[in-house]
Amino acid sequence: MKKLRFKIRKNAKDESILYYGIGTKFLSSGLKDSKVNRNIIIGKFKSGKFDKELEVNLQHNVKTIKELLIEVLENKSKTLKYKTLEAYKSSTNQHLIPYFQDTLVTEIKPIDIKKFQDSLVDKKLGNGIINLARILLKEVFAIAILHEWITLNPIKMIEMPKARVSTKKAKPFTLDEIDLILANTKGAVRNFFGISFFTGMRSGELLALKWEDIDFKTDTISINKTVASGYINTPKTESSKRDIEILNKAKEFLIAQRLETGLKNDYVFLSQHNTHYSCNTFFYYALQDVLEKLNIEKRSLHNTRHTFASLMLNNGIEAIWVSNMLGHENLNITLKIYTHYMPKKEKMSIEFLEKRYKNGTHSA
Repeated sequence: MKKLRFKIRKNAKDESILYYGIGTKFLSSGLKDSKVNRNIIIGKFKSGKFDKELEVNLQHNVKTIKELLIEVLENKSKTLKYKTLEAYKSSTNQHLIPYFQDTLVTEIKPIDIKKFQDSLVDKKLGNGIINLARILLKEVFAIAILHEWITLNPIKMIEMPKARVSTKKAKPFTLDEIDLILANTKGAVRNFFGISFFTGMRSGELLALKWEDIDFKTDTISINKTVASGYINTPKTESSKRDIEILNKAKEFLIAQRLETGLKNDYVFLSQHNTHYSCNTFFYYALQDVLEKLNIEKRSLHNTRHTFASLMLNNGIEAIWVSNMLGHENLNITLKIYTHYMPKKEKMSIEFLEKRYKNGTHSA
């Protein structure tokens, strides 16, 4: 409920008279200001006796945006994966609650949604963050409609804004840079980078990898889990579950890593506590350190994945094979990201037409 507020005003007799209200509307109680009189007014307000005069024509069980957001998160915690749930919690605590605070769900108008979205755009936040907040608000208002506190969902009346941010482009490493990085690292760090560069696996997938997932007889890796926020979980999409081919160069680093940790635990990469890594922070900083040492532009670990894709496509490897290795849902996703890495032919040779039609005549 929105909090009851008090104001003190002097009457003609210079007496302090207690006024009460919510929002900007205040009414005179006709009583002098005292703790007893304030408690009397608070009691009447809570019982609903002031609803009509304060134009609070709503049931007293109407909830605030904050209360409903907490309810939505509780419902989502039963079905969502840990990493996704954490993203929703972050959106709630960093953006939604600070903005709407204790505002009743019935007081939100479409213009309030637009102002909220504009505030996120002004902070130069991306479409993903804004859309996440919209999803949560949509469910908040859906609950309010179910309880008949409101009749329309205001989020549906406001379009998704165009965020004024530029998408970061992939910055793959060259083969020369890969050689330098691998020559200046050793042990598990070198093996992690080598496997990343020559399989295109996501760092979370690699950190969740077990030796039982690797078949050296058929030279395949079964990717069926990932590390996210400290937990081993299933991959983010069904297409991410896949069997990939072990290239000879990747096999070199897998064998080297087996000598490092093969007998200590089921996991391919082990932390100092001989357990799987909870996140990729250790390897991220290891990469930044070697890049700084070599005076190479600093990039995220995800660029090892971009490197694999760009190297394969730039050297004429079939796009569908690359797409399957990356675990993309379909070929269009791969082409959308990496088309500019594919070599362009100045002139296409269509041999079957050239053989059939010689010198402009039909060949029997």
